[in-house]
Amino acid sequence: MRSLVVYESMSGATKALAEEIAQRLGEVGPVRVVEVGALAAEGPVLGADVDLLVVGAPVHAFGMSRASTRLEATKEKSPVISATIGVREWLEDLTIKSGLRCATFDTKVLTPRLPGSAAKAIDKNLRSAGAVRACPPRTFSVNGKSGGLVDGELSAARAWAGTLIPSS
Repeated sequence: MRSLVVYESMSGATKALAEEIAQRLGEVGPVRVVEVGALAAEGPVLGADVDLLVVGAPVHAFGMSRASTRLEATKEKSPVISATIGVREWLEDLTIKSGLRCATFDTKVLTPRLPGSAAKAIDKNLRSAGAVRACPPRTFSVNGKSGGLVDGELSAARAWAGTLIPSS
């Protein structure tokens, strides 16, 4: 199984989850983990050699980030990891093979509990482009906007990644 893990991250929590997920998937096959802006620079077509696409992003204003919400993030913490392009913009031009397995995740502040999900929006976009959901979207919790992951979330991400591996 060849996997591609794409992430958008502001302060590093989503990146850390993506790397943990990639590490687990790497136990069963080649995996590449890449920040969305770097991948977007390569072009809008996803290689046909990818068997599983995993995409993660932080929740901004109840969904996927926009240029304006990323700009706000840079005012609170500079520099941010994904300052130029987000998953929303990447998905607008993305071309994938029909039937590609996909999984999505997001990071969201634990308290206060607010509505919204970037993972669900990403999942909807990918399925509209022809992807097939490998599992329901998953949310991982963070301690405030730049407080890092809630204890246990890296382990939870590793376990979640294990569910994406087809049984033989």
